[in-house]
Amino acid sequence: SSAVAQLRVGHRGRRGGEARLSARRYKMKPRSRLHAAAALLVTIAVSPGSVEALTVRSPVGAASRHGAGCSLLAIASEGAREHDCPVTLPTKTGADGQKPYFEKLHGAIVNGNGHLDGCRNESSQEHFVKEFVDELQCLYAMLLKDTCGGLPSQHSTRKEKWELACLSPDSDLLDAYDLMSGEEKKYFQRLKGEASEKQIYATYLELAGYKELVCIMMKTIDDECGGFSKPRLLPPSYWHGKKK
Repeated sequence: SSAVAQLRVGHRGRRGGEARLSARRYKMKPRSRLHAAAALLVTIAVSPGSVEALTVRSPVGAASRHGAGCSLLAIASEGAREHDCPVTLPTKTGADGQKPYFEKLHGAIVNGNGHLDGCRNESSQEHFVKEFVDELQCLYAMLLKDTCGGLPSQHSTRKEKWELACLSPDSDLLDAYDLMSGEEKKYFQRLKGEASEKQIYATYLELAGYKELVCIMMKTIDDECGGFSKPRLLPPSYWHGKKK
């Protein structure tokens, strides 16, 4: 059957989004059907009484109940984790720090910086960002291959704002998106459009939203488009005494 579930996420103000589930019939590859069906399992497991209780963009409330749904998604997607990326890392000779950089950046987005928590623990958001790590790495590699569109670093003026927007579970897509320049927004829309042409990326973006991709793109640009072996984060001492 080609009946699958699609998540449509709408934002309310600057804090959080309400995830609504609507069934729609259209053809997808078997692996993508697994992911979309798994999203339905997550929703049902999290809130048997109402599918609208699932929050995907900024998991607030019911977050502690997402663990059961994530377990179901892991079972549903087991054996379906094949992904062929058109770009391999490193993208050029001698750039051996590119892959370690992504691994550390992805780890910071998931687990935080020691002061900010990253993705909310046990949330569906955390699970999706971890489950689709290969797809996110491929988008990062595509970004490097394109030399980040030639966009200049904003590290000196954006480093604290980036961590507050991208490493806090209480910040949402708009908090991160608003940090981008006009040229960066145009470039992101192009990258998102190209990614969405492939169903596996469209599925990820439907499930998890755009925040993490926005954050990966900004940080990669700010770190000289692969010029470092790890992301430049503020030292732990910087956050002493600061509120989350």
